[in-house]
Amino acid sequence: MKSLGKILLFMAFTISLTLCFISCIGIEASTKIDSKGAGTFSVVYQISKDFVDFGSEESTPSLPLALSREDIERGLQGSEGISLKSYSKTNNANNTIISFALNFASPENLINYLDPTRSYTRFSEENGSYSLKFDFGNDIPPLDPDMKKYIFEQFSSYRFILTIETAKSPPPEVSIKYGDFIRKTSSGKKTILECAMADLLTVSSSPQIEIVWR
Repeated sequence: MKSLGKILLFMAFTISLTLCFISCIGIEASTKIDSKGAGTFSVVYQISKDFVDFGSEESTPSLPLALSREDIERGLQGSEGISLKSYSKTNNANNTIISFALNFASPENLINYLDPTRSYTRFSEENGSYSLKFDFGNDIPPLDPDMKKYIFEQFSSYRFILTIETAKSPPPEVSIKYGDFIRKTSSGKKTILECAMADLLTVSSSPQIEIVWR
């Protein structure tokens, strides 16, 4: 589950996902934070059945995603201030759909769980103001046109959606560098980020994001 943390770093207010892990998946995540900094982090990700079957066929499954409640609970062992609230797993014609929610006592508890080495995140709190900066990891070499076209054709139906909700207005402020393809909307207490997974797979400069809230 620690490897899942690298994926979810682009979500937990949110959290990062390393590009080598996001092929054939779609992710929808939401983080709701109360006035004391505690909250709930909810995730739904859908994975192509072909991708799941490929990992399951190996003698030691190597999928970088937690597929079972046991996987998630095992990953939570040793993590302070965070617990599993709910879990479900369903299937449709093309995808396996995993849904789970985590309760956390503070933003730092959640970040420590998702990125224990702080390789991708920088978090600070001062006078009731929180700041989270994170990136997607290393840049990747430019793809040739045929490969880029193939990725957009294969992953056109998969998207990334993130909702960040705080206890009071204004909504979280988000600044994005190297991520013009990420759409940002804000209203009330919420800020929503959305983009196509294919854009994340084909970007050459790793997006860098800063989120500030009170």
